[in-house]
Amino acid sequence: MMNVDLAQKLLAAQRWHHDFEVLPGLRTNGAYNPEGLWNELHLPADMTGLRLADVGASNGYFSFSAHRPGAAVTAFDYRHRDNSGFTLLSLIQGVDIPHHQVNVLELSPEVYGQFDIVLALGLLYHTPDPYRALVNCASLASQRLLVESYCIDHRLPEALRVEPVMRFLPDPERFPNQGQPNDDPSNFWGFTSVCLKQMLEDVGFAVDRIRVEADRVLADAHRVGGNDHRLQLAYQCFDHQPPTGDPLDPAAWTIF
Repeated sequence: MMNVDLAQKLLAAQRWHHDFEVLPGLRTNGAYNPEGLWNELHLPADMTGLRLADVGASNGYFSFSAHRPGAAVTAFDYRHRDNSGFTLLSLIQGVDIPHHQVNVLELSPEVYGQFDIVLALGLLYHTPDPYRALVNCASLASQRLLVESYCIDHRLPEALRVEPVMRFLPDPERFPNQGQPNDDPSNFWGFTSVCLKQMLEDVGFAVDRIRVEADRVLADAHRVGGNDHRLQLAYQCFDHQPPTGDPLDPAAWTIF
C-alpha cells in the first residue's frame, strides 16, 4: 500500500462520489457514503471462487469491497478508469481490478462473459433506455443480480404505488423544478418498486427480496429463465426467409 501522507495528498486533490475509507483512518470525503448499501447487499462473507461484475462502478467502492473477501471482480463504467478515481484507488491500495470503459447499453456476455453475481447499483435511472440496460446487466448474470435505483413510490398517490410506473425526468437545466433528484442532468427515469420488480421478472429473474427506503429501492434476484422471443421483438430483426418456389403460390411466402 501507498504511504498514507502521499495517499492523503492525492485523495484531497480530487472530487469524489463515494465516501469511504481507503486506508486506515483515511477517507475519500465524497458526497455519498455507500457502506450502508454494501451491508444491505447481503453478499457472502467469503466470495472466493465467485465472479462478480460491478456495472457502473464509479469510484470503485463496491468493486474493491467485493475484492477483499475473495471475489474475482470485473468493473464496468462509462468513464475511463483514469478519470473515475478507479486507477488512483488501485495505485493507493496496490490492487489491480480489471476495468472496462463501456456504456451499459453496449454490454454483452459475448464480449465480457458471465458472472455469478452482477451489481447494478445506482445505475438504471441514469440511462435513457433502462429496459435495455437491465437486459444487458441480466445477460451477464448467470445466478444473482442486485439492482439499486431511484424510487418514486413516495412521490405518488397510494393507488399508483402498486402500479408498474416509470416517470420521465426532464433535463433540470431546461425544465427546472420537475422533481429531478439532485438536479442531476444524468437522471432520466424514476421507477416504482413494483415496476422494477416486474422488469426483473420480465428479463428472467425471480425477486427474492425488495427493500424501499425513502427514494431508493434495492432488488435482489436470481435467474430462473429467459424471454428470448420478447427480447427479439424489442431489439433484434427476424431472420430473412425468402419465398420458395412459385411466388404466386401462397405456400411460398413466410409472413411473421
